[in-house]
Amino acid sequence: MSDCADHPCGTEGAQQAVRGPQAIRFRGRDTLSLRQLDELNRVPKGTTFRHFKSCRSWLVEGCDFFRLDAGEYPALLARLREAGLIYPSSVHVLLFTETGYRRMMEAVR
Repeated sequence: MSDCADHPCGTEGAQQAVRGPQAIRFRGRDTLSLRQLDELNRVPKGTTFRHFKSCRSWLVEGCDFFRLDAGEYPALLARLREAGLIYPSSVHVLLFTETGYRRMMEAVR
């Protein structure tokens, strides 16, 4: 995981809460899943993931987004799936911080 001390997200305490859909709290940060972001933006499934893939090299894991591996977080992913916060078919999950989401959207515009 990358250190985000020199990254625009600043410190964990300075992170603002994500507004809109129910935030998923992960490692002390408010995040949103790909499903939530697709629904928030009223775009087809997979749109936010394609945006992520196009600008992945500019985003910092652990600051802009978190990747939750199915083998490492099975209970959490089951709860998120049951709550309808991730796509039912998701195996591994990406969660975006507000800063990461903004950086991603600026990059794809």
